[in-house]
Amino acid sequence: MDTFSFSSENLRDIHSLILHFDRVKVQLLKNKQPNLIPFHDTYFLITTSVFSKLGTGFFENDENMSSFVLSFAKFYFDALDQYFKGESVSSAWQFMFNQCERNHLPRFVYLLLGVHAHINQDLSLCVRTLDFGVAFKNDYLAINYIIKGKLAEAIAQLNEKSIVLKRILQNGLFLYQMPMHQIIVLCRNLAWDKSQEVATADLAYA
Repeated sequence: MDTFSFSSENLRDIHSLILHFDRVKVQLLKNKQPNLIPFHDTYFLITTSVFSKLGTGFFENDENMSSFVLSFAKFYFDALDQYFKGESVSSAWQFMFNQCERNHLPRFVYLLLGVHAHINQDLSLCVRTLDFGVAFKNDYLAINYIIKGKLAEAIAQLNEKSIVLKRILQNGLFLYQMPMHQIIVLCRNLAWDKSQEVATADLAYA
């Protein structure tokens, strides 16, 4: 019986998180879930890029950033764990998983559905749970620049099913890259605003 757990609840540091990403990918392939791979690989790429900036002066507070990345990843891995156990997951994640199962969309759409679920739903909850206020905003926004620098690589690793899309991918990365970055930044900025609105509301009723 397969007892693999997708949950990252017991992960405590950067290295264990990276190893968990690798183990989860192996399991996704074993479970024949190729449409979950685009988001997984992109998320892993951005995560390792963030970690590479720690200790370089890129972030104002490396400790907070490490806590943020570990906490944020937990939402994704817990959603996977619940899904494969047949448990209830949030509507955004459930929609993504359902579409991946149907296997009727281009892989870049599955990537965007993962971005939607993880950013539009999980991100503000993560910031709020950590109780990170305005002092964290500069580091939070700095991730937008990391994403911009890695999107071409993320898009290039997409294994599109359509020959037409593969050719577009090879000959016009910008057709994917520019709008995708704009969408991600918009969603991240909205998630930040949402997390701070919740904090303000709590203060108002304190």
